[in-house]
Amino acid sequence: MPSRRAYLATLVTGFAGCASNSPDANGSPTESTPSDATPASTETATSDTDSPPPVTVEAAGVQYAYRHIEQVDWNGIQSADGQFVLVTVNADGTESVPSPTAVRLVADGESYEPVVLARNPLDLEVSIDRNPRQADTGARELLVFDVPAHLDTAPSLRLDRDGDSWEWGLDTEKATSPPPAWEWTASAPETVVADETFAITIAGENVGDGPGTFRGAVNFSYPMYRPKAFDIALDAGESGEATVSASADGAEPGTDLSYGVRTPAGESTVAVTVEAESATGENETSAHTLAGSGPGRDG
Repeated sequence: MPSRRAYLATLVTGFAGCASNSPDANGSPTESTPSDATPASTETATSDTDSPPPVTVEAAGVQYAYRHIEQVDWNGIQSADGQFVLVTVNADGTESVPSPTAVRLVADGESYEPVVLARNPLDLEVSIDRNPRQADTGARELLVFDVPAHLDTAPSLRLDRDGDSWEWGLDTEKATSPPPAWEWTASAPETVVADETFAITIAGENVGDGPGTFRGAVNFSYPMYRPKAFDIALDAGESGEATVSASADGAEPGTDLSYGVRTPAGESTVAVTVEAESATGENETSAHTLAGSGPGRDG
């Protein structure tokens, strides 16, 4: 018999979708008969079923990429093939655990299984705050689906068990919005003096048809290894910038400082040379572009 955690992992897959139908005040599902049709109606189908399992949908969100700890002091970017739908669920009190294959996210006539997040994800739209002083029963879990970047109809979660079926509507409007796409540059002063503080600037433009957030990280190797995150929220057609502060504090003249910029639309490196006297100049990377259907979306 699968564990409760396995059951919840399956539920996450379903809850990660976005739907115009919301759970009721208690996050309870509606009962329905099994159907291959896309479940987008607010109508409740009749079914000779027992009471639904005590599962509560607590929150749902959508994003196209997320940061994760690639190494101890280094961030990477994990992009969805389409879009990630993230859902937190609570199955506390569930006694009879169904098979993980019993739960699916259903949208546009297709069904989707849950996916596994990259190691140590950061800054997710939806997450679970755990109290280290309380026992972790595994009853509350984050579930994630990777679904097409633009769904035509709002998805729902369906649980089939012992001939019965239950569905949950998910309130995540962005899942049915067109995706964003990005063009971007990263720049820093070509030279700085010792002990000078300077800015690394990331400029982004949303060339897609929908809103999104250009999420990324700048990985430092001086004065210590560490990442600094940036987010640029943009509507379709908008441009914006984010700056990350860096310092040449303690660097000797002649030292070359390099910074790795990671984004959903690619990566690059900006380099700064430390000089004894003040100098000006900009060292800008080439533009990185991405077609609207490419993998570099975020939101």
